[in-house]
This record gives sequence, C-alpha cells and structure tokens, in this order.
Amino acid sequence: MPFNSSGVYTPATGALTASPGALIQSAVWNAINADYTAALTSLGQQVYGLTNVGTTPYIPLSTDTFIGVNIASASVVNLPTGASRNGYPLAIKDLSGAAQTNNITINRNGGDTIEGLTSIVINTAYGGYNLFPVASGWVIHP
Repeated sequence: MPFNSSGVYTPATGALTASPGALIQSAVWNAINADYTAALTSLGQQVYGLTNVGTTPYIPLSTDTFIGVNIASASVVNLPTGASRNGYPLAIKDLSGAAQTNNITINRNGGDTIEGLTSIVINTAYGGYNLFPVASGWVIHP
C-alpha cells in the first residue's frame, strides 16, 4: 500500500471518496491518524507517565497520573478538582525518602474533599497515596 515512513497514506490518483470499496483521501486519512495517535499518546501518559516533581507547591496536570515528589524539604501538592480528572486516578509518592521528617501535604481543591478531609499528609519515608476522583473530590484506594 502507498504509505510513507511516517504512516501517511497517499491514495491512487483519482481516489476522491471514502465510499465502501473506495480509497480514503490522504487528507482524511491523515486527520484520522492524527486523532487516534493523539488519543493513544494521552492515554499512555495517563497510564504510564511519571512526573518527577522537584518544586513546591505542585499542581498536577491533566496528563499526570503518577507524581513522584523528589524534594528533601516539606512539600505541597494541590489537587485539581476530582471532576476535572474524568475518572483518571492520581498516585502521589515520596521518591526522596525524606517525607518522614519533611512531610508532603496533599490539599483539596475548592469544595472537594479527600474522604471528607481538607488535606492528607505523607509522613513516612517512601510513603504515598493512590487517589481516585469522585463527584465530591477524592477517595483513597485501600
């Protein structure tokens, strides 16, 4: 098939429609390819991405799913609203091993709560929380 090394399809000369049995125009194919490629990239970041945080306070991005706090001083993570996460969980972990003496405080956003609380604290070396968004904020995975 006429695909180039970037996956761009160029149909045969005269191919103008995408009716059954016909070829897809390259502009249409490229738009479809860009859409699903962007979606898979976003999903991959949300499933497998580690954000190594070295500054405080940190506000998670929509693509963050695993936040590794690597700061040897007291730190703060300010959560987004649970509703803004579209069901994507968020893990927050002490990567420095310093949380026992330099706590990591995780704060809610607005009226959200974290299982009814306004904040939670990581206060054990290499400790962490797995948080799942719900309508009213966040719950902690057991």
